[in-house]
Amino acid sequence: MWLTAVYYDGRQARPHPVTLCVEGDKLLLQGRDIVRREELNGLKIPPPLGSTPRLILFADGGRCEVADRQGFAEMLQDAGNSAVAGMENSWWYALAALLLTLSLLAVVYLFGLPYAARVVADRVPVYLLERMDNQFFASLDQTLLMPSKLAEERRHTLQDGLRRLVLPPGEDRPAHIEFRGSPTLGANAFALPGGSVLVLDDLVNLASNDQEILAVLAHEMGHVHEKHALRQMLQASVVGLAMAWYIGDVSSLLAVAPTVLLETRYSRDFERRADAFAAELLRGNGIPVSRLADILEKLEAAHQTAAPKQLAESVEALDYLSSHPNTEERIKRLRGL
Repeated sequence: MWLTAVYYDGRQARPHPVTLCVEGDKLLLQGRDIVRREELNGLKIPPPLGSTPRLILFADGGRCEVADRQGFAEMLQDAGNSAVAGMENSWWYALAALLLTLSLLAVVYLFGLPYAARVVADRVPVYLLERMDNQFFASLDQTLLMPSKLAEERRHTLQDGLRRLVLPPGEDRPAHIEFRGSPTLGANAFALPGGSVLVLDDLVNLASNDQEILAVLAHEMGHVHEKHALRQMLQASVVGLAMAWYIGDVSSLLAVAPTVLLETRYSRDFERRADAFAAELLRGNGIPVSRLADILEKLEAAHQTAAPKQLAESVEALDYLSSHPNTEERIKRLRGL
């Protein structure tokens, strides 16, 4: 089967009329003073595009244009390329390719992104993490946060209780325990990327005893130990944060840190690991693991009866229970430890 075509040698713009045919696994191209035999596997044949001529691209820059699209497709089929031709014209294959692409993106998002966040988190300089914590408080003090109304002696008692805890070998205590008040946020606690832990007055007032507060602090220490806040930050704003860090624009990174931290949602795996860390720490210090379950029950009850719906919606991102999902499941697991 012979087809007429136009050949360009890749060096001059002059067209050369030629004829084409397939001989076994080779393409034969003939014209005036032109003869080429090329392995079909070494040619690039782009898929059809609208009503434009079909193209054959040669490795040396030459190309051939075939106006007879139907004849060209038949020639490929005769050459044993019917599968390729069919794929080029099949919506089913296009849909399969789309689904495969989406599946790969999902795998990257679910597994690749968390892995990358963990690797990057281990390489962020300590000084930058400390500046993130400072920026967090600078941005929110006098707005969502206000000075703690707890007596200084009460704060010292809780800090001393934390200092007396015996930690696993090589484990560090939180860089700072910061107490604040917040009528908007209610009973809450946060672990920050630099190792600081924020404790709100309402959480202290809600607890029946200091062991329950220490249990919350132990849980937050688990988040600090695993760098969960930073890893979640990186995952939540991977492009902006990674680029800011990579190009050295620390000011941009610090500017977005407070907002991203407030919108953080820990995964179930993060929560399980922080609970397991807290359980081990509490047991090692003779404190019942059930103390963490007790305070979680109180927090759940407190937030279920919290005031107006519009207020709850406005602080949803900051709610202790909404950022610590599956509280019932966690309580049951903790009571079984």
